[in-house]
Amino acid sequence: STPLVIDGVMYLATMYNRVVALDADTGKEIWVKDIGQTPATRGLAYWPGTRDISPRLVFGTGDGSSLLISLDAKTGEFASGFGQGGKVDLRQGVGEKFPKLRVALSSPPAIYGNLAITGNHSQESPSRGPAGDVRAWDLRTGKMVWIFHTVPQPGEANHGAWKNEQWVDRAGTNAWGFITVDQVRGIAYVPVGTPATDFYGGDRLGSNLYGSSLLALDAATGKLKWFFQTTHHDNWDYDLTSPPALIDVRRNGQTIPAVAQFTKQGLLFVF
Repeated sequence: STPLVIDGVMYLATMYNRVVALDADTGKEIWVKDIGQTPATRGLAYWPGTRDISPRLVFGTGDGSSLLISLDAKTGEFASGFGQGGKVDLRQGVGEKFPKLRVALSSPPAIYGNLAITGNHSQESPSRGPAGDVRAWDLRTGKMVWIFHTVPQPGEANHGAWKNEQWVDRAGTNAWGFITVDQVRGIAYVPVGTPATDFYGGDRLGSNLYGSSLLALDAATGKLKWFFQTTHHDNWDYDLTSPPALIDVRRNGQTIPAVAQFTKQGLLFVF
C-alpha cells in the first residue's frame, strides 16, 4: 500500500481491515479504523472536501464485499451523507447478474473536483461476468455521476468492433491500475486491460475494443475524447497497467503537452 502524507499526517491501509492515520514525523497513532473489509491493496485517495464538508479518504475494497468507502480524514469515522453510512455498492450497474462474482478495486480512485473516478478489478476468466466499466462518483453523496462502457454497448461508438453478440456480459476490459487526471485540461487517462478470458480469444473475434487501450475521457462527463489500442485482440494479457504520465515534450522549439504510457511489452507510447 502506498501511503499518503498530507499536512503532516500519514494515511495508509493495511491488509488487516484497517485504515490508519499517523503523525508523519513521529509515527504516533492519531486514529485507527477497522472497516470490517479488506481495503484495496494499492492505497487510498484524499479529497480536501468543501466549505461545509471536512476532508475525506476514499478507497475501495479488494475482497468480495464490492464497496467504495469514504472516511472522515480527521476522525476516521465513516463519512456521513456518502452512500449508506459511508459506503457505496460498487456492484450497481456492472454486476447485478453475477452476484457471486467479485467486483472490487485494486487501486485508489482518481480525484477530479468533487468526483472519485474508479476502475474495476474484474476477473481474468471466465469470459462472462461483471463489466469492467469506468465510473465517477459524487464525493459528497456517493451517487454515480457517469459511466463509460469499456465494451461498447449498442448505439455507442465502436460497438461494431465486436462480432456475433460476443460483447454481451463480457468480463475484463477493466482499468485495474492507476487512472491519471490532467486537472488543468479535465482529462482522465485510463489504462485498460485485456477482455476475459485473458489467454483465449476464440469467443471474442475482432479487435476487442477497448481492451488493452489507453482511453482519454472527459473527467467531468465520461465522454470519450480519444483512444489508442496498443494490442489488437490481446491473447497475451498485455494489460495497460502503469499510471499514464503527464509530460512536456520539447521539439523544434515547441513545448507539446503529452501523455506517456508504459506497457508490459517493453514499449513506451507517447501521445
